[in-house]
Amino acid sequence: MASMATHFTNENSGIIFSSVENNIGNFLDTMTGRFHAPVTGVYFFTFSVMKHEDVEDVYVYLMHNGSAVLTTHSHGVKGKHDTAGNSAVLKLAKDDEVWLRMGTGALHGDHQRFCTFSGFLLFENRT
Repeated sequence: MASMATHFTNENSGIIFSSVENNIGNFLDTMTGRFHAPVTGVYFFTFSVMKHEDVEDVYVYLMHNGSAVLTTHSHGVKGKHDTAGNSAVLKLAKDDEVWLRMGTGALHGDHQRFCTFSGFLLFENRT
C-alpha cells in the first residue's frame, strides 16, 4: 500500500506517494508511482483521495498504459475537505503499467494517510 503524508498539487501528472508501507516484490516504482505487472493476469486496484481544502474540485484518473480506465471526482466548498475513492478489476499483460494521474485540484496529505493506492494479483492467466 502506498499513501500520501504530504500534500500533492502537481496537476496533470502521475501521483507519487510519499510513503510505501507494502511493496511485496517491488513491482511499484516508488520514484514514478507506477505499478508494473510481473505476470499476465487479473488484478484488483483501489484508491482513495482527500481533496485539499484550498480547492473546490479534484479529478484523479486510474491509468492503464497511458489510457484512463476510470475517474474519481471530489467536489466541495473551499475551506473544507472531501473524500472520494474507486476500485477496478483489470486484465493486465506482463509489464503493463497502472498508476494514478492527477487531473486538476490538490490532494491533502498528512500522518493519517487519507490518500492511498493499493493493488494485487487476483489470479494469473497462463494462456
